[in-house]
Amino acid sequence: MRFVFDELYDISDDEDISSLSTTEPSPDEYTFVNEKEVDIPRLKLPRQHRRQLSGSSEELDAETDQLLRQLDLRAKLPTVKSIPTVVPGSSGQSSERILENSAPPSSFVSKTASAGSVTLYDSNDILSALTDSLVSKMNQLDIDNSAQVQAVRTAKKKAEEERRRKEEEVRKQQEEVTKRKREEEDAKKRRLEEQRKRQEAERKLKEDREQQEQLSRNEQEKAFVEEHARRGKAVTDFKAIEKTFWHYKDKILQIKKEIVEPVKKMDVDTRNLISRHKRKINPKFGQLTNSNQQLQTIQTELFGLVDQTKSNQLAYLWVLNFIAKALVHQSETEVRVKPESALPLAKLALALMIRYPELKELLMARWVKKCPFVIGYTCNIDTEQGRSNMGWKRNSDEKWEEGTSYDERMGGMVTLFAVITRLPLPVELIHQQQHPLPISHSWRLLARIANTSRNLLTNSHFVVLGSWWDAAALQFHQAYSKQAQKLLQLVGDNLTSAVAEQKYVGAARLRILMEEWQTSGIKGFPEMID
Repeated sequence: MRFVFDELYDISDDEDISSLSTTEPSPDEYTFVNEKEVDIPRLKLPRQHRRQLSGSSEELDAETDQLLRQLDLRAKLPTVKSIPTVVPGSSGQSSERILENSAPPSSFVSKTASAGSVTLYDSNDILSALTDSLVSKMNQLDIDNSAQVQAVRTAKKKAEEERRRKEEEVRKQQEEVTKRKREEEDAKKRRLEEQRKRQEAERKLKEDREQQEQLSRNEQEKAFVEEHARRGKAVTDFKAIEKTFWHYKDKILQIKKEIVEPVKKMDVDTRNLISRHKRKINPKFGQLTNSNQQLQTIQTELFGLVDQTKSNQLAYLWVLNFIAKALVHQSETEVRVKPESALPLAKLALALMIRYPELKELLMARWVKKCPFVIGYTCNIDTEQGRSNMGWKRNSDEKWEEGTSYDERMGGMVTLFAVITRLPLPVELIHQQQHPLPISHSWRLLARIANTSRNLLTNSHFVVLGSWWDAAALQFHQAYSKQAQKLLQLVGDNLTSAVAEQKYVGAARLRILMEEWQTSGIKGFPEMID
């Protein structure tokens, strides 16, 4: 039996519709498997007509018979144990091969002709068996497929539930961690806020106390300034200034006689101790930076070194005298090049004078010896003695130093002096002791130079005034307000105008500083950092 697969359907996709016959296929020619279906093409199979058995049947030639015997039809069709495989016999004999371990069903009763004929089965029976086999196979496949689908769904559902469970655990853990971190951050913020409020309250209390103390101090300073301004030139007693100058000059001789020389005669152990202290103290001043922390470290170290000598009064004064010399030397070397470096040096000097009151007299003697401008002293420099009194130095060839070098040194030393005068005392010490060099010393410096005779004024005076202006004019103005404005205007305008014909460079710069103050305000040194 043979049929073409295309014949199973009414219309092929590749066929031309117009070329097909529209007549309904004859039931005698085809069998319709899905006759009642309306949505899909009907499946038709060609009907197998019974052959009239005759006494003689066609026999296959030997080659065809051999090929048929070699075919494995079970591999081509679904396995159905109930379907027999029929192989036509050769040489007038029939041969019938039945599937292993199976017997033909009762519906497949063979109709055998005489010897040499072919065993035939009804095509309807074969079709029915094939249909039943296919349906059974499809049903089994559907059952197996459904079972597999259900198994996959079950496994997928379990995996999804497991994934959700793990995600839920991770989410809860993350929430716990987040909650704990949030609580810790909130606690930290509360602590910081409490600390900030406490510090703010302490700072405000400190500022209020400082403000009250500053107001009291300003009232005293204002009374002093107003009295000096009222009396005018009469308050500048140049004879008293000269007397002060010679007092400090004599102090230098006294230091040499009563401190320096006797130390040379002390025992070896004491001299070695002093020498070791000198070597440790000397580099400290060069180690100062713009850091308050570094300043505190150096200050503590110096306090320790000086305190070690207090048991020996002579060694103690010798160390303080050495510190005074080192401070002045640092101001005329480093500060002359970098004026803002005077701020940490001035803070250290003020702390040392507060802790060791004897240092003030020693330091002022060193200052007046090298820079008498700090007390407003001026003398004629036309003579050798005059130049020596005003702090001029001789070079290695015994010639006086250049004027530029002299002016720079004077400016550096006045800068340190001015910064010290405008620094406030530590809050805890305001009620315990007086400032060793209060800002009234700056007022005296300006007023005495402003009242100096015009024939004694040189470029150095205006260089000194410019250096002072950079170092302390801002705080001076804050302290004395309107009275400060009058004095600043006096030295910046009137005094510079009085020497306009001399064309002093220092006077020109001082006038520029005054004009900047009138246009954009007074500028000061940058504050130190923590």
